[in-house]
Parts: sequence; C-alpha cells; structure tokens
Amino acid sequence: MTYLELFERVAEHVRRQGVKVRFERGEPLTPVAIELERAQAFIPFPPSLLDLYAEIGSGMEFAWSSKDNDRLFANHEIPRIEECAPKSFDNVSWLPEWQDDNEFPHVKDPALAKKTALKMRAWLRFISIGNGDSFCLDTSRDPSPVLFNKHDWFDGGTGENGHQIADSLWDFYSQWAQVCFQFPRSLWWPVVFNKTGVGIDWASEEFQEPFRLPTVERSGTA
Repeated sequence: MTYLELFERVAEHVRRQGVKVRFERGEPLTPVAIELERAQAFIPFPPSLLDLYAEIGSGMEFAWSSKDNDRLFANHEIPRIEECAPKSFDNVSWLPEWQDDNEFPHVKDPALAKKTALKMRAWLRFISIGNGDSFCLDTSRDPSPVLFNKHDWFDGGTGENGHQIADSLWDFYSQWAQVCFQFPRSLWWPVVFNKTGVGIDWASEEFQEPFRLPTVERSGTA
C-alpha cells in the first residue's frame, strides 16, 4: 500500500461513519523540484520524507471532526515542502539546541541537556501538533525514526527529550492510521506513550471507536 492509498483508506472509513473529511493536497512535485529542496536544506531531508512528498505533492491537509464528541477529531497537516526544512543557520539560531552558550540551568541534569541539544540538531520538525510540540524525524539515522519533541523540554524536567514514536515514517503513518489519525482525547500526547518508553499505545481509550482500522503493509520502499 502507498501513502496515498493509506490516506484514502482512512478517509473512506471515516466517511462511512457519516463524518466529513477534508483531504487536500498541494500541486504535484517534479523530481527536479524535490532535488532542489533537498539541496537547499540546512537540516537534511531524510529519503523517507522525500518519498512521501513525491506521492502527496507539495503539502497535505487531512482533517475531520465528529459531531458526537468535540474531543474526537483529526487535524493533520504536512507543510509545503519549501516550508519544511530550514535553509540556513539563521532559521534555527533562536532554538535552544543551537545556542552553544546555553547552560540549561532550569533542568535537573544540565550535562544531559547539552547532549540532548546536540542530538536535536539533526531533528527535522515535520508535523506541528499544537502547543509548540511537534513530531520530528531524526536525520542522523537511516531509516529516520519519528520522535516526539516537547517544546519546553529545557524548562524543567530531566534534560531529556525525544520519545521515539515509530522506527520509520511508514511505521508511524501506518500505526497512526489504525486510529484514523485521531489526536488523543486529552490532547496530551505523552499520556499515550508506551510504558516501555518506545512507541505509542494506539489501543488506549484516548483513541475512540468507531474510528479504528487494522494495520497495513507498505508497497515498495518506505
């Protein structure tokens, strides 16, 4: 199954529940356009993300909301490819992980926070999930796993950040599709993190029926 087939499968299931789905895609991208964005990126595009853009076009919005419950909804947007990756240091210099003189005084373990910051320099934010939090791809690894980026990780806490959501981009989307791209009912993603510290508990009651589907296999290269 391709990404587009996966999104269409979810959209069809949601519509069968009597819920309207907004599924909009940007214009198709040529290989030349994709290569240009890859070449200009300051934080590199992982191949898996470029494969996704090759399928969906320049960007995508997938959203629905159940009238029966105002906490039951999906609101997923993939930014336009030219807006996804920063193109220079100036675009990221304001972030705490890029500030070499940051001593991280507000965490329990500043030394750990410095190590976290260095790792985060390879993270490409590709989905904003509200409140400043985001899902990121760790471009230092192949395939790039999907990580949860807590926007205020440096303001209290241990100095750690980056709960691993999925081993790859396809794993992430195929798993999230099981709940039709719902957000947790509480709107707080850490509440559904697996107790083992890896992945998300997609069986959690935070994700509700009848918006559930079985997992599917990827066609071709993920």
